[in-house]
Amino acid sequence: MISGFAEAVYKNYNGSVYDLMDEALGKALEMAGLERKDLDGFMTTFLPGVFDGNIYMHFFPDQICGYLGITPKYIDSLDYGGPSVLSALWRAERLIKDGVAENILLLFGGKGSDVRKRKQTVDSFEKLYPEITNTPYRHLINLYNSMNPVSDYALVAERHKKIYGSTDTQRAELIVKQRKNANRSGYAMFTGELSLEDVLNSPVISSPLHLLEIVYPVDGFHAFIVSNKPGKLRGIRIQNYGEAHQSFLPPEIDDITLTPAAESTKNFRREIAKCDFYELYDSFSITVMLQLENTGIVPKGQSGKFIEKNSISVDGDLPLNTGGGSINRGQPAYMSGSVLLYEALLQMNEMADGNQVKSPGKVFINGIGGWYRNHSVSLILGD
Repeated sequence: MISGFAEAVYKNYNGSVYDLMDEALGKALEMAGLERKDLDGFMTTFLPGVFDGNIYMHFFPDQICGYLGITPKYIDSLDYGGPSVLSALWRAERLIKDGVAENILLLFGGKGSDVRKRKQTVDSFEKLYPEITNTPYRHLINLYNSMNPVSDYALVAERHKKIYGSTDTQRAELIVKQRKNANRSGYAMFTGELSLEDVLNSPVISSPLHLLEIVYPVDGFHAFIVSNKPGKLRGIRIQNYGEAHQSFLPPEIDDITLTPAAESTKNFRREIAKCDFYELYDSFSITVMLQLENTGIVPKGQSGKFIEKNSISVDGDLPLNTGGGSINRGQPAYMSGSVLLYEALLQMNEMADGNQVKSPGKVFINGIGGWYRNHSVSLILGD
């Protein structure tokens, strides 16, 4: 059960990354009624450059624990990218159940602006360090000056248009509706009126994806404390869980519109349909559409038409990305999983103020990592 959770998220944070971590952790400890000495487990993740603009390769989680002044008896670092925090939550619940630890800190985030300001993405950060590569296959796949991850998602968006007839307007419709949720959330970073024309007239970054369909990397951390008692919070647990992984490049995949989410949810599709709201990974507009189809929420190829016809607000047909998603909150450390989990916990504990899902019983959360095709972590939270 989660006894405390908090975020510290800024578009550009002028202080140190250590101050940013401290802010998130301090607020989470206060909510949980715990002190640092009570933390006996620690989990995190790391992508090159996202912590503070540098690359660390030597006992990174251990060094973070040293700074935080905690002495956990269990330390772990997951490498699934965006959904790592969701997988960490599942592992933490089991470790506590087995008596390995009592209070495990999940701390995820970093200063993504340091990568952004150097005009690189998390995929191209290796260009700043010629001796280091992100992949042993670099000489085979980096023949051109690619714009990954944008070009990777653009490829699957174009394929979805070709096979299923989805349109740029349908993807823009999703962005406009998520912005409406953001305007009601009270804590989204990007707010204000947004029209279909605004989205469709924003610059095309990699065809067919427009600027306003792409998540913005920001500075921030989320802290979640998993404990054997919920403290002042609702005692919610993971009810259903699945994760799936595939390691192939697009030319090796028969159908690139089929993500690992189809596998990670196959054992509890009926339960997904019973959930009260949905938080789906939204690094790009097409990411949400693929998950709607791959998790069985809508039939294959029908996500565009579904978005056109249905409301995704907290009181709508299918409450989806109720806080506006990371498209409107920003993406700390180039990973959105924590943004989804934070909003889900606000809603489940009825702390979402004027943007509250009515009496939520269960929430379905799905995270995608390694572009749209490598990792998927799916779970349902409930009592």
